[in-house]
Amino acid sequence: MGIRKNQKALTNDEWSRLIDAIDKTHGVGAASPAYRDFVKVHVQAMSMPGMSWGVHTMMGVQGRNFLAWHRWFIRQFEKTLQKIDASVSLPYWDAITDRQIPQALDNPVLLTKWSISRSWNPSVLPTSADLASVVGTGTFVVFQAAIEGAVHGGVHNAVGGDMKGSSSPADPLFWLHHANIDRTWSKWQVTHVGQDPANLTEKLKPTPIFKVKVQDALNIATLGYSYQ
Repeated sequence: MGIRKNQKALTNDEWSRLIDAIDKTHGVGAASPAYRDFVKVHVQAMSMPGMSWGVHTMMGVQGRNFLAWHRWFIRQFEKTLQKIDASVSLPYWDAITDRQIPQALDNPVLLTKWSISRSWNPSVLPTSADLASVVGTGTFVVFQAAIEGAVHGGVHNAVGGDMKGSSSPADPLFWLHHANIDRTWSKWQVTHVGQDPANLTEKLKPTPIFKVKVQDALNIATLGYSYQ
């Protein structure tokens, strides 16, 4: 069982292993699915053809699969990293509490190597009040719609650059941010047992990264990880 830690609790060795594993998913020689493949899938999810997947609320389409899709998506990326280094688990970045970019991923050398652009503006980060209004919701539909808003979107906008567009997974902060969104959902699930999506048998898209139904992405223990 993998344990996802708060990014501020990672040791220097854990950061080094994570960054090294990310490095090895880049480049033309990287095994499939390579880093670029994950970025392409997310770009597709925000394109007109991908609107039917229901991943994001945009262009008049409700993000009915926002939470389940991203839970599966980041887990598949994590498993890709673990094929390189079995000790690696994705950390989470709680940007509401820790309102600075994690220092280990704010290294100009890394940003240049990974061709990442940012336009950091912490003034648009979500607040504890935003989070409280989300976790206080009583139904899954309302919770999912609420968390996709300020709590999710605010961090993307605050980081800016790549994180603000469809290619947001290009920035490794994406994975840490979405691990925190997933952590928030997992905590909400504990206190809202039985509040599940209505479309449990819908198949998430696209293959090959997605070969499951919504119901297969509901239990983090079944997926093989927990949060510290």
